[in-house]
Amino acid sequence: MARYVDDQGGENTRSFDRKVDAQAFLNEITAAQTIGTYVAPKAGRITVRELHAKWLGTQGHLKETTVATRAFAWSGYVEGRWAAVAVADVQSSDIRAWVQQLAAGGAKPATIENALSVLRQILEMAVDDRRIPRNPRMGVKSPRRQHRARGYLTHRQVELLAREVGEYAIVVRFLAYTGLRWGEMAALRVESFDMLRRRVNIREAVAEVKGRVVWSSPKSHERRSVPFPAFLAEPLAVLMMGKRREDLVFTSPGGALLRVSTWRPRVFNVAVQRLQAADPAYPTVTPHDLRHTAASLSISAGANVKAVQTMLGHASAVLTLDTYADLFPDDLEQVSVALDAARMRSLESTADQLRTGK
Repeated sequence: MARYVDDQGGENTRSFDRKVDAQAFLNEITAAQTIGTYVAPKAGRITVRELHAKWLGTQGHLKETTVATRAFAWSGYVEGRWAAVAVADVQSSDIRAWVQQLAAGGAKPATIENALSVLRQILEMAVDDRRIPRNPRMGVKSPRRQHRARGYLTHRQVELLAREVGEYAIVVRFLAYTGLRWGEMAALRVESFDMLRRRVNIREAVAEVKGRVVWSSPKSHERRSVPFPAFLAEPLAVLMMGKRREDLVFTSPGGALLRVSTWRPRVFNVAVQRLQAADPAYPTVTPHDLRHTAASLSISAGANVKAVQTMLGHASAVLTLDTYADLFPDDLEQVSVALDAARMRSLESTADQLRTGK
């Protein structure tokens, strides 16, 4: 019989047939208590549902859009499988089987990622509270995303689309040449623009959550000052004419917030379909593809990765490179050509020095 006192002062016993096994068990318990990894036997009996309620209390600082996404992941996928399970009974193999079931049932990789993220955070709280020794979610991967080929538009294709959307031409041109997200563009006010320096300052964003409009402040790396081309200055000035500093710049004809959920099907998609009817080679694009187009056009114009990162509000240049790696297909060849030219110049200079002795 092995007898020990846990870190809560409770006495615990466990039976063994051999004294040597009992002593080995006690040695493990003592070592775990010493280094802080000990988990009391009853601590892990709390269910995932109970810990989820506690975890929810830590989510108040998040954007409403993030909270809504996580709430959907919990109610739609995590709750039904894991809510009644004690955290100590959650096994990595069971999580893997669950992921496979979700994938087989048609859940998209992004949806599975969100569900796994919620489960991981709840179990991480269990680890922090010393209810389980390790997080069984770690090491379990979601299915790889199959990214849709991005629709990069050329300057000419942007112009065709701008003309096709009529009174919203400035929206298409602005997104395609600044790279702003829709929610950032829709939230811009007159005071956001510095017309002398041709800059727009991103300080807030707007999104739709279950049909409701939600305003928020961008993350630190998303707060930025973005330049816009000179040809946009005049139409922007016309758009702002007669408006107060706090008024929204891009609005519906009635002055209401421009919502992508209605603008895309009624205006954007219809325009793209008309262009494709006239030219089947015209790309199938979404409003978000105008952001990708801005990156493509900027890189083609010679902008470096750091400049594109700042323009788009990416957290790092690595993210920019990973996102737009397909825009650099000939980079290695260009490096090779540049190295060859540099070598020839260097050798020619060396040869001249040897010949002239200078």
